[in-house]
Amino acid sequence: MAIGRARLTGATGEEMTARAVVPGQGFRARWDRAWDGLAELPLLLFVLLFVALPAAALFAAGLLRLGSATGWTSLVWGASLGSQVARQALENSLVQGGLSALLAVAWGYPCGVFLGRHRFRGREALLSFLLVPFLLPPLVVVLGIEELLGGSSPLAPTLGGLSHGLPAIVLANVFYNTSIVALFTSAAIANASPRLEEAVTTLGGSGWQSFRDVWGRGSLLGATSGGLLTFLLAFVGFAAPLLLGGPSNYTIEVWIYTLARTVYAAPTAAAGLALWTVGLLVAPAAVYLIVARRAWLLGGRERGSPQLHAVHLRRPGTLTLTAVTGALVLFVGSLLAAVLLLSFRLVGGGWGVENWSMLFSTRTTDAVGITTGQAMVNTLFFAATAAAVVLTLVLLVAFASTRPRREVGLLEGLAFAPVLVSPVILAFALRSFWVGSLATAPFLWTLIVASQAALALPFVLQSVRASLRGLPPNLRSAAQTLGASPWRAFWETDVPLLRPALVAGAAFAFALGLGEFAATNFLYIPTYTTLVVEAYLLETLRLPGPASALGGLLVLVSAAALFLLVRGGNRVRF
Repeated sequence: MAIGRARLTGATGEEMTARAVVPGQGFRARWDRAWDGLAELPLLLFVLLFVALPAAALFAAGLLRLGSATGWTSLVWGASLGSQVARQALENSLVQGGLSALLAVAWGYPCGVFLGRHRFRGREALLSFLLVPFLLPPLVVVLGIEELLGGSSPLAPTLGGLSHGLPAIVLANVFYNTSIVALFTSAAIANASPRLEEAVTTLGGSGWQSFRDVWGRGSLLGATSGGLLTFLLAFVGFAAPLLLGGPSNYTIEVWIYTLARTVYAAPTAAAGLALWTVGLLVAPAAVYLIVARRAWLLGGRERGSPQLHAVHLRRPGTLTLTAVTGALVLFVGSLLAAVLLLSFRLVGGGWGVENWSMLFSTRTTDAVGITTGQAMVNTLFFAATAAAVVLTLVLLVAFASTRPRREVGLLEGLAFAPVLVSPVILAFALRSFWVGSLATAPFLWTLIVASQAALALPFVLQSVRASLRGLPPNLRSAAQTLGASPWRAFWETDVPLLRPALVAGAAFAFALGLGEFAATNFLYIPTYTTLVVEAYLLETLRLPGPASALGGLLVLVSAAALFLLVRGGNRVRF
């Protein structure tokens, strides 16, 4: 009877045996799918309520007010002064994004090859250190570039041109994203088959053949995905164009902020330009997701243990890769050191701690509208709450994603939506959508937390999924066979193995929240001022002493977050 049923259903012998051994398997499968759906529901609701619906409502309202597609088109291609400014901002975004992506790939790819192909003492620490630029508050990078290359810096006579305008903006973007290209490249190389490389070596293959047949394609795909992400982030750059470039270098993101939040208030035009921005970013974002999947960064193939080689500096190629990687580390370290030194240099000359005293003085409090201590509390609270939200959502998705059927798809696309929308547009949409409820005090802080969580979510989810691919495939199934519920089996078998990735992801989200500027600057009111917003206010109010001290404080806070990130061997993985 069982054999006849197998023939009728087309089942294999193994499937028939499994069905015979496990009674009620059909019910259990439906029950498991229901658990998966419930686990994914919070992420879907979060993206729907705090990204998709607000953005859709903003775009729809903008199109309705503009009256027609012609009105929307004329925002950029019309003859008015506003259209010319918008068109210039769009061109700036394309130029800055393109140059930043090219330079980040040119510098980050050899660094990624060095990290992905070589073993050396401190490799894991260096991989974690390379996340520092991505997690630094934008104001710290701006202060660092100005201090390192401009003013009275010893480098000013030769490199002073890099401290302002387009070169400074591109340099800031390269600082942010070169390490991301390097990490993506290294992660893609780690997915290459060690057995295949051993076979190529055994058969007498050269290094070029190993590159061509084993790890080269993956490394190029990883670098390409990093370059595309750099383009997306630089295209909607905010802090660097706002503070280093001036109006002639404003990106479309800065111009949207100017129209929506300043004395040039024109919310309809801002909403129309926001739709322009998202429309232009759809194609590169889709290509990024496709390329990242092909590089096995977002899912699919389970990564193995990479084959690492000793560093032989006598080889010209290895020496070059080592020098390029060392230059990146030196660049990052020099900028951080410059910010810390700046915090002790007095405005009138000399050195001392007066800048730090002024930071906590009543003069600074009166200028900003809040004490630095209160801003610190706000910053830590928002970042910690956002990290808790992200950790909860990712943990639930991990519960559903450990099943083999879960490949890259809808979840990753939805989680990536905040990057596509951009921080300023996200904040603009949240403020418009939740007006009269969450967008007013005392509930406005929830939108600040939601924006920070949304911006960190895609990176943390990507990292945890990378760790999920290394879990034993049948461990949870064995626990359920012994009678454990799906959630208990996940909690007692998978979570302990995922703990380093989850801790690192939470610390990453926390650090990203500490430095988030664009969305928070759009949403805040004085009561909810954060340290990064306070630093921007001090810069605009021409209070360089307290501003430099606050830059140093932000470096120390970010360093503490990095310590949490790498403590116990935790590391965000791509």
